[in-house]
Amino acid sequence: RALVPNGGKDNGRFRTATLVNWHLLPEVELTPGGFAKMQAAPWPEGIDTMVRFKDALSCDFREAQGLHFYSDDYQFERIWTKPEVYLELLEQFAFVVEPDFSMYLDFPEPLQKWNHYRNQLLGAWWQARGLNVIPSASWADKASFAWTFEGLPEHSTVAISTVGCVKGRELYSYFMDGVRELFRQKQPTGLLVYGKLTPDIEKACQDAGIQYKNFPHTMMGARFLTKQYAGKLAQADKNRRNCAQD
Repeated sequence: RALVPNGGKDNGRFRTATLVNWHLLPEVELTPGGFAKMQAAPWPEGIDTMVRFKDALSCDFREAQGLHFYSDDYQFERIWTKPEVYLELLEQFAFVVEPDFSMYLDFPEPLQKWNHYRNQLLGAWWQARGLNVIPSASWADKASFAWTFEGLPEHSTVAISTVGCVKGRELYSYFMDGVRELFRQKQPTGLLVYGKLTPDIEKACQDAGIQYKNFPHTMMGARFLTKQYAGKLAQADKNRRNCAQD
């Protein structure tokens, strides 16, 4: 049967398929494993702050900041349930980091793969719609390395988050194993690190010749980051006036 007869208006199968965003698939390319392929992203020159998706509407200077999804999944589940609704908002930011639906170690593998599928599909679809999307890498244990980077581009700027991953020795060991495997499989050209930038990450980047930038984790939200960026603009303007006077 055709998926969308009569425009899909009265097709129960189509309405069911929208629950898993089947209708986005014609705009993306899939890997042999069924994950959407993302395109390489450039280095975000001059962008020093990122805001959480939950703060997107209250954020000023959107065109000069990035947007991330490194927070609890329930805070951005709506981008999956209604992806078209948020395109206009997302495209106002300098870049958008690929979603980060969680792949916790205690999740069963099918659930981990489902969240990776969702991350890749939305990220690739946003790129197809013209957004500047930074691929985001996440993983569970070593068993996930066989599929968790599938669909990520090679030789690209990639984002990762250390939030919640550096608290214990065992968890941090899993995390650094993933960083090294990401570098091995995808050879990124740049790394955006949201959260704590550890000496191990710095050394791994330096050893691989990868440029990196740290975006500290903050719970202060969009107003703090907007104020911070406004101060940066004011200082830059002051410096330009001083140079002109000299």
